[in-house]
Amino acid sequence: MITKTVPLKYLTSIRQSGYTIVNYIENDKEFIDDKLIIGCGSNILIKNTKKVYKLSPNFSYIESNGNTVRVGGSTTISQLTNFMINHSLSCIEFLSGIPASVGGAVFMNAGAFGKEISDFLEYVVIKTPEKKLRIDKPRLNFSYRNSNLNGTILEIGIKCKKSEKNQIIKKIVSNIKIRKNKTHLRNTFGSVFKNPKKGLPAGKLIEECGLKGRAKGTAMISPKHGNFIIGKGLVNIDDVLFLIDLAKNEVLKRFSLELEEEVRII
Repeated sequence: MITKTVPLKYLTSIRQSGYTIVNYIENDKEFIDDKLIIGCGSNILIKNTKKVYKLSPNFSYIESNGNTVRVGGSTTISQLTNFMINHSLSCIEFLSGIPASVGGAVFMNAGAFGKEISDFLEYVVIKTPEKKLRIDKPRLNFSYRNSNLNGTILEIGIKCKKSEKNQIIKKIVSNIKIRKNKTHLRNTFGSVFKNPKKGLPAGKLIEECGLKGRAKGTAMISPKHGNFIIGKGLVNIDDVLFLIDLAKNEVLKRFSLELEEEVRII
């Protein structure tokens, strides 16, 4: 295991200020505290922890066997997307533009445009403090932005289908354009809250409370989309947490509804 002190701006997509100790996992024999494991930091805030764990590039790989693709947990979505284009395989275009690792995307059951990554999974290999095991699709249990996985995701298998390369590229470009117009691709950690099961989505509830564009120090509730917080330069986590609490309190007062964070705070 390699240990380094790393600026948080390199570990979180919203580019937090400060530093933390990172333990880079080199192989599946090393101990991993799965409660402190991070991927690319695209849906995470690091609050009080003095150290985190992160899979090293040893877990970044992609291999195809027909339409089944084997992917290491630290592989990024952009790396996987490029592989799909080069091999004329279609399945995860809907995740284009998300600065996430494959492991993090599966753990959070990332989704967009009516699809979720769990729709395409064949198996997941996880590591717990006690053992390493493979879990096949029939035993996997996913829900909206959640999974039943207790452990660190080392590898996944996904089922794709053959498609024309230009059609894959066209869909990816279209999805990224929609993301740019409606939300943000940089200096954010993605959706702050999960959408309620009924009624308006979280972003609309926050907008109805007049909070779009509300700023606190280094952070701001997006003027484009109420369910995004964006950073101005390096971000102080206290400013972000203030805005999260503000949105929750205002929505609770106006709609008697308690929003649940989608962003993972450790």
